Amino acid sequence: MIRLPAAISLCAIAAVAVPLRGQAIGASRLAIAGVVHGPDGNPLPYGTASLGETGAERFSNERGEFVLANLAPGTYHLRVKQLGFVAFDTTIVLMSGQQPSRLQVALSPIAFKLATVTVKGSQACLAPDAVANSDFQVILAELRKNADRERLLVSSYPFEYRLARRFETLSSAGTPPWRRPDTLSYRSDQRRRYSPGNVLQTDSTIQSPDKLLMMIPVLEDIGDTEFLRSHCFRYLGARSDRDGTTHRIDFKPVRSVTTPDVEGSVFLDGRSYVIRRAIFRLTEGRQLNPAVEELEVTTSFREIFPGVSVIDQVEAVQRRSSDTYAIQSVRLTEKQKLLDVRFLNGQPGDTLGKK
Repeated sequence: MIRLPAAISLCAIAAVAVPLRGQAIGASRLAIAGVVHGPDGNPLPYGTASLGETGAERFSNERGEFVLANLAPGTYHLRVKQLGFVAFDTTIVLMSGQQPSRLQVALSPIAFKLATVTVKGSQACLAPDAVANSDFQVILAELRKNADRERLLVSSYPFEYRLARRFETLSSAGTPPWRRPDTLSYRSDQRRRYSPGNVLQTDSTIQSPDKLLMMIPVLEDIGDTEFLRSHCFRYLGARSDRDGTTHRIDFKPVRSVTTPDVEGSVFLDGRSYVIRRAIFRLTEGRQLNPAVEELEVTTSFREIFPGVSVIDQVEAVQRRSSDTYAIQSVRLTEKQKLLDVRFLNGQPGDTLGKK
C-alpha cells in the first residue's frame, strides 16, 4: 500500500521608509526594527522581514512590528514581504553607538485586477523563468511567497503537531467499517522531504508487502528551486464557487522526468492570495509493482495566524492492481486531520528572536 507522509515563494519597489539609524542591543550589538503597514496606514500583520547578508528572517507581529536583532555594525540589505503586496527592498548601514530608530514601511498592493483574468488562463505549461504573461508572473510570485512563509514557519518556529489518521478499503469483497483512527505526533522540522522523481520511499515500519510511502509536496517543496526546475506551470485564471473566488495554478513534471512524480493544482484565495487547497496526482504509477492506476491527494489548509497556513486535512484516494497481472483492482482511501499545533520555541509574532 502507498501511504501519505504524516506531514502532511516582482515588481518595482513601491514602499516608503523613514531613515533608520539602528537600534542598540547591549554594548556592541545592533538591530533593525520596523513597522509594516498598508497605504491606508493600517498595520499589516505577519509579514516577513529578512536580511540577505545573514539569512536572518522573522515574521512581524499582529501590529506589523518586526525586529532583526543581534547584528554587528555594517551594511545590510533588508527585504519586507507580505501576501498581496509589492516587496520592499532597502539598504541599511548600522554603526556603533547609534540611537534607536524604527523603520516605517508602507507597502503597496500588487498591480493585479481580478476581472482581467477570469476569461482564460495561460494555455501553455511553462517553466517559471519562461513565463511572459504578467498576470501569471504575479500569481506565481504569490504562490512562492506562500512557500517562503511555510519555510520560515517550519525552520524558525518549529512545532509539534498531532494528526488523526484512518483508512478504508473498497473491493469486490465489500467495504469494511472504518478502522479506529490512529493518533500520530510529529515535529515540523523533522518531516521527510519530497524530491523530484523520488516521491516514493520505502518505510520498513510498514508491514509487508505495503512498504511504500508517497511523499506529497508541501508548500516549502513547491517553492523550492528543484521543484520549479522540474515542473512546468499553467495559470487557469480565477474561479468562483461556494467557497469564494480562488486563483488556480496547475503544474506537471517536465518531459525529462520519466519516473513517478506529481502533477496537480494549487488554489490561492482571490483576495488575500493565501493558499486554500492543493491537489496532487501521482504520475507514471503503472511503473510500480503492483501498478498504481490512480492516486489523487487533496489537501486543505487553515490559517493559524493571518496569512500563516498549515495543512488542515488530507484525503487520498488510490486505485491499484491487486495482483501482478493487473486483472483486479482495489480502491484505498486514507484521511488525515490536524488535531493541534504546539510551538516549541517561540511563534510567529515574536518581535525579538534569533535567526
